Parts: sequence; structure tokens; C-alpha cells
Amino acid sequence: MRSAWWARSRGLPPEVYAAWVRSVSTDRGRTRILAWAPGPDAYAIVSVGGLAVGAAAEFRLLGWHEIERGGWDVERGRLTWKLYDARAEHLELTEPGRVPEVFRERVAASIAMEKFVPLAGERGVVVTARRDLTGNTPPQWHATLTRGLRWETPGVAEAVETVLADVRREYDLG
Repeated sequence: MRSAWWARSRGLPPEVYAAWVRSVSTDRGRTRILAWAPGPDAYAIVSVGGLAVGAAAEFRLLGWHEIERGGWDVERGRLTWKLYDARAEHLELTEPGRVPEVFRERVAASIAMEKFVPLAGERGVVVTARRDLTGNTPPQWHATLTRGLRWETPGVAEAVETVLADVRREYDLG
């Protein structure tokens, strides 16, 4: 027996739900809605597989493992996030509901492993293994420099490569 459309859509307006379904993967795990919130110009839809941002015409899905960090900015009324490719994005939400809470939980759930490795005193690199919560891909490994270190500094990129390889061997997550 199929569930009613409103049970699958969790109360999203039908045209928004239809645009979201057209825009994201048909993988059941990726399309199960956990929370959603409207903004002045767009919606945030939180599903098992990622954060979908868009309007009634089209949505863009960001996997939880692609989001380096983010959270709810209560003063500005917006959800903010930074991707591993250094893009910082945000979306204003007029009625955030449970979106900030579920966003934070899903980002944290995608962290399979996180380790700080010092390179110069208290400065170093944070190595993180992030997993796609739909289970469709192996963990993705990332290295993030702490304050005071720059990728352009001679020897830093090489040191990080070595640290990343060592940590991957140590944890053997895939």
C-alpha cells in the first residue's frame, strides 16, 4: 500500500514537492524528507542524503559529506554552510522549524573520523573522513588547515599529503 502524497511530502506544497522529486536522485534513502523550511525566495529541504536548496522550479542537492561546517545564524535568520571547495553559502528561512537541528545532526552524522595532527606547534591539520549517509560511496577524506597555516607556505602541502596518507592507513575506512 502506498502512502498518501502528504505523508511522503511532509506537508510541502505539492508543486514544490514535485520540483524537488524531479531535481534529486530517485534513491529512496536520498529522498526521504526529514524536515523542511520556507524562505522568502527558496526552500530548504533536509533529507537523509542531503540538503536540497531551491525554489518551485529546481533544487540543488548537497550531500552531508560535502558540507565542511555550518549552522543556524539566529540573528540573521539564515542557515549557513561552507563546502569543502571553500564556497560559503546561506539561505534565509522565514520559519526554520526543525531544519537547523536536523541540519546539525546530519552534518555530524556524516563524520566517520576526525583527527587533529600538529604540524607547527599548536598549528596543524584536521583530517576528516566523511561518509555519504545513503551508503552509495566510500568515505571521502579531507584535510583542513588550522589558523596560521596556509597552503601556499613551502612544505605545507607536502606535509599534509603525508599526514593524510598516514591517517588513512591508520584508520583504513576505505
